[in-house]
Amino acid sequence: MQRVELDEEGRTILRSIIEKQAWRQLVAINILGHSLQYIPEIDTKLMLAAELDTNLRLFRELQALYRELGWTDLENAVRARMDAVPYPATRLEYAIGRHLCELAERTAMRAYVDCASRAFAAIARSYLEQSWPREQVELAGFAEYCSDPANRPHAQQLFSRWLAIALRSFGRPASRGDARAVALRLRDRSNEQLVREYLNELEPLVRRCGLYIPPADALGLVLPAAPAARA
Repeated sequence: MQRVELDEEGRTILRSIIEKQAWRQLVAINILGHSLQYIPEIDTKLMLAAELDTNLRLFRELQALYRELGWTDLENAVRARMDAVPYPATRLEYAIGRHLCELAERTAMRAYVDCASRAFAAIARSYLEQSWPREQVELAGFAEYCSDPANRPHAQQLFSRWLAIALRSFGRPASRGDARAVALRLRDRSNEQLVREYLNELEPLVRRCGLYIPPADALGLVLPAAPAARA
């Protein structure tokens, strides 16, 4: 792999970027692996097992780049953050948790396809080619569950829990590191722009399910101004 020429500040920011992506990747891996127990259909299990294999291979690419840049234990670097992520307790929670986290990962990776680190740009393109958006059967089941108004408080609770996890993966908007990542061409847009893109892409599902996007303080996050909450 080609070693990117960055000063110490740039290397620190790139390391943080790779670790954030590793965290997102491991969240996806753990959700898929854990939630196979909720899927009785063999054909669906086989499809999810193939997706799990793809995610594991992409994580290996991140590990290789991390070592190439002079660092060692990528899994240990993100372990503390992983401990704070719950496992879905039901098939319903798996459906919405997986969708929200995958959408965050696709949104983030689109910002790295022209990264100054050519190796990381290649990983971003590989991810986007192999993890295309799709209408999940599981997500359709979540929307059907939401069609009964009596179910919406529970659905909103699950949605809010996993939305906070997904949004946290973008990092803090308007920080010095955020601005420098764009200035150094490691990322082509700010965290604030990424969060706005994510929430805009999420809005059709929110309307379809009769849910709302909670304000940032309710999620325990610092975020840019988001679309007005819908009651």
